[in-house]
Amino acid sequence: MKPFDFQGYLTLLRDLKATLSQLTDIEHEKTQAVRNDDLNGLNLCMKQEQALSLSLRGFEQKQQAARVDLGLENVPLRDLAAHAPPPLQAETLQLAQELRLQYQVFHAAFEVAQNTLECNLHQIEKVLTDLGGEPRSTIGYEDPGPSLPQNMRTDFRA
Repeated sequence: MKPFDFQGYLTLLRDLKATLSQLTDIEHEKTQAVRNDDLNGLNLCMKQEQALSLSLRGFEQKQQAARVDLGLENVPLRDLAAHAPPPLQAETLQLAQELRLQYQVFHAAFEVAQNTLECNLHQIEKVLTDLGGEPRSTIGYEDPGPSLPQNMRTDFRA
């Protein structure tokens, strides 16, 4: 892989911002799918989310390599503009602000989706309890065991 120049690093950050924007859209779709009891829609969102998560891992590796190439290993995003070449400082400052904002928007959308999903899972657990299943202390990935009737067991994990 060829060494990164600063402009290449900014391109990488723009791509990262676009991926976070896509993830934000997926989190909104996931929230709607849960609210609409759309299991197929939720499943599709989770598959898309997994694919983009893999992309984020690739971005992380490229970003680490770029930071090493540019001598920016210990420079936080908020200070990146101060280390940019003078003609790129304004662009770097704006991109760093946009990237931080996009992350905040993504994180908020993620929390809403997670909370919505957890609330629905608690409702499902209540219905199962009302139908004769034993109450569970936590919702998780553990084996449902014999407490649920056979026709109510599934491999579904959210």
